[in-house]
Amino acid sequence: MKKPPERPLAALLGRGAQFGGNLTFEGRVRVDGTFKGKIFTEDTLEIGESGVVEGEIDAAVLVVAGTASGNVRARERLVLEATGMLKGQVEAPALEAHPGGRVDAVLRIGL
Repeated sequence: MKKPPERPLAALLGRGAQFGGNLTFEGRVRVDGTFKGKIFTEDTLEIGESGVVEGEIDAAVLVVAGTASGNVRARERLVLEATGMLKGQVEAPALEAHPGGRVDAVLRIGL
């Protein structure tokens, strides 16, 4: 099965950048820096290998190659890459976990 083409990024929080607060966005967003607070999107949030997101995450699709911690919710799909780490309370209808991905969380998958 062919993977659909990636849509262009709507925003990027680059490596070394730090941001805190509430963030709501449209389109695909990638975090390679550090974010503390609340993120909401009806679209895709990608946490890159150097990315750290702490707080409350609510995304349609969540791809974790870095660290996501806190109350984590993916409404459609959660992808844990080999370099990814999930911590806290995690909820998703579907989880795709690659070998090497780490989890220190309470998981609610497919409920």
